[in-house]
Amino acid sequence: MAELTIDKALQQGIEAHKIGKVQEAEQYYTAILKVQPKHPDANHLMGALAVEVGKVNEALPFFKSALEAEPS
Repeated sequence: MAELTIDKALQQGIEAHKIGKVQEAEQYYTAILKVQPKHPDANHLMGALAVEVGKVNEALPFFKSALEAEPS
């Protein structure tokens, strides 16, 4: 199995997220964050995913990391 680049993992996570495959999307975002803990997009998307499943308190650290990495 070929290794995914971070960009490809992000795209696959987004695609899974869009079609409601929450656990699959979370796996992609988590894999990215293991390699790049401050990745702004992966942090933002993990936060959004957490909010979607009702885990608002768990979302806050992800949103904070995303904003710190990329304030815009």
